[in-house]
Amino acid sequence: MHFRERDQVVQIIRTKYDAAKKKGKNEIIGRMAKANPKISDELAAALTEDERKDVAAWIESHAHVGTLRRELAVRTLQEQMTLAEGWFREHDGEEAKKLAASLLPAWVRLRAVLKKKDMIAKDE
Repeated sequence: MHFRERDQVVQIIRTKYDAAKKKGKNEIIGRMAKANPKISDELAAALTEDERKDVAAWIESHAHVGTLRRELAVRTLQEQMTLAEGWFREHDGEEAKKLAASLLPAWVRLRAVLKKKDMIAKDE
């Protein structure tokens, strides 16, 4: 069994040996949303007990990777912002204006969360 990530979907693939062709044959036995993967009743019915354990382990691993990705973003944000500051010092054209406009809403949302959790002063 293996997992193939496609856009917003994760395909769950079972490989069976085809004696006539003397090679493995892949069969897609189910799909899950990549954003919030869950074993549906339909998928659970198509899986063996061992395969359900494999899928559950993949889901747990996928969630752990997401957690690590968010932590890495926080831990490197100061460095990334410093690099962005340098880039904006050197650029002032239309592309820089568009990028600045796209960054501002995310920055406002981040500041709001930091203020709400008392991580920065309310008047900043």
